[in-house]
Amino acid sequence: MSQFYEKHIFVCENVRDGENARVSCGKHNAKKIREYLKQKIKEYAPEKKIRVNMSGCLDRCELGPVLVSYPEGHWFTLKTESDVDIFVSKYILQNELSSLQNLQLI
Repeated sequence: MSQFYEKHIFVCENVRDGENARVSCGKHNAKKIREYLKQKIKEYAPEKKIRVNMSGCLDRCELGPVLVSYPEGHWFTLKTESDVDIFVSKYILQNELSSLQNLQLI
């Protein structure tokens, strides 16, 4: 049985409001990171079947912005465009995790 996508990536864009609200990924520029990630994947890996979606809370917002990639179930935090560039070049293009230890969540 084949998968529809090679990778399906969910980027948390949850925003919590209120005086006592916990920090949230949406307040860590998650939307900008997701949009940049989509752009880079289209630019460097147009032949790959990769889907990037926003998600609601993944409950790790203090580490945000947080994303999870399926079917592997790998978790990452990408805080800058540079992080996205590394993620795309290593994880998306080469399927390599060893050089992403500083971006990977356990």
